[in-house]
Amino acid sequence: MKKSMLLIALVFGGMVSHAQGLKTGELTNVRQLTHDPSARFENPRFSPDGLTVAFTGEGYEGLYLIGADGTSMRQISHDLGVGYMYQWSADSREILVRDTRWVTNAGETTRYHAAWTVDLYGSKTRLSADTETMQPAAWRYSKAGAKSIVAPGQRLEQVSLQKVPTKLLEAQSATAVSRNLSFICDSEKLILVDEQGNQKVLYNSPAFAPALSPDGKRVAFNALNDLAVINIDGSGFRNLGAGFNPSWANNSQVVVERTTDDGHKFLEGDLYLINVDNAHAKRLTTTSSMIEVNPSVSADGQRVLFTNDVDGQVYIADLK
Repeated sequence: MKKSMLLIALVFGGMVSHAQGLKTGELTNVRQLTHDPSARFENPRFSPDGLTVAFTGEGYEGLYLIGADGTSMRQISHDLGVGYMYQWSADSREILVRDTRWVTNAGETTRYHAAWTVDLYGSKTRLSADTETMQPAAWRYSKAGAKSIVAPGQRLEQVSLQKVPTKLLEAQSATAVSRNLSFICDSEKLILVDEQGNQKVLYNSPAFAPALSPDGKRVAFNALNDLAVINIDGSGFRNLGAGFNPSWANNSQVVVERTTDDGHKFLEGDLYLINVDNAHAKRLTTTSSMIEVNPSVSADGQRVLFTNDVDGQVYIADLK
């Protein structure tokens, strides 16, 4: 079992196109991006243009940015919960988050969530009213580049969102379908959410960490302790064995973490490249002094982000 299994998530579908050539499974030029011994970080994600890396503090507290070259690190949010399933906008200008707040009234404390956007300078815009239970919202884009969000079951605020230039959106989107699909995962099922918020059950068992393939045709996800893949029409389910937190390198390969733990902390961990068509796995890391987790592949499929659970810092490497 993973030391923590987050079973409730809604993620946006493949807004960027990954390089489609198959990888040989070599990780080179590994370098450390963050250097803060007083903090621990997790969940790094490239911006669609590949220039910036977002990541959060341990426990999904706060949101940080750093250049992909390791420069200009800054914190853009101190809010709780915003680092869980946050989503870059297609123009790399905003990040969609869901915060978590505890409000005490008349001696009773209630947890509330809301959807917000945070820009690269930390300016926040509220997108939804407070609610006690909320799936993270997801970006939606029209063919003309109009930007909006969907949050199943929630009332959204009427706000003006900056339009994404059509050429930029098309350059960083796989298909019109994939950029308007997302998923709800819980302890019972995997659900596909379309542009209008309509829901369709794809997998009728516990699932988490869904990731849509760049061509929008398949979803990789965790079926409890195993990595799985399924077509977006619900056909072609395949169990691929051990692997957590899949991130697509192309339409046929995903990078995952494989870890062992004692129920409280990781004991060891490495990254693997897995072919979803034949379940072939190639080990990417073999270090004895690091525990590599939280993989995230860049939009062009050329680089991988991950965190080292030993020191809590963010690293970047080239993927061949």
